[in-house]
Amino acid sequence: MIHTLLISGGNGLGSLLEVGSSGIFWTPLIFVLSLPFMWMFVFGPITKALEERENSSRSAAAAAEAAREETERLKSAIQEDLDAARREAAKQVSDAKARAADREKELMAAAKEEAEKERARAKADIEQSLNSAREILRNEAVQLGVGVAEQVIRREFSEADQSRLVADFQKEANLN
Repeated sequence: MIHTLLISGGNGLGSLLEVGSSGIFWTPLIFVLSLPFMWMFVFGPITKALEERENSSRSAAAAAEAAREETERLKSAIQEDLDAARREAAKQVSDAKARAADREKELMAAAKEEAEKERARAKADIEQSLNSAREILRNEAVQLGVGVAEQVIRREFSEADQSRLVADFQKEANLN
């Protein structure tokens, strides 16, 4: 090609760029004839690539929207679960307080019952001690009375006489 340019008269590259009057006819004709090939091999793949890119963008946008909706759904589900857990925790605390109050009442009732039993035992012990002391005092009073009576009448009472006098004294003391 370079060789042809050099031989063509020295115009060089200028001769290639020269379009004569026939160029007005051939240029649009070549353009129209090459347009389907350009559409098929150049514009078609470009258009297809742009459509694929647009579809990919739409798919990504739809996926992003679906992910956002799923996130919102999960967020509301988590919030509902959290609210339910809070309600359950509050219910458990309330139940625990009620059980503690019931247990406190049970313990107080048991303590009162135990105190009443202890008081009754102490009262019975006191009553028994009093009865025992009375019995001892009665026996000593009889012994003293018998001792005084012996000295007064200068005679000694037999065991049977003493038992009879103690029994008589006890009868009189119980009647009073």
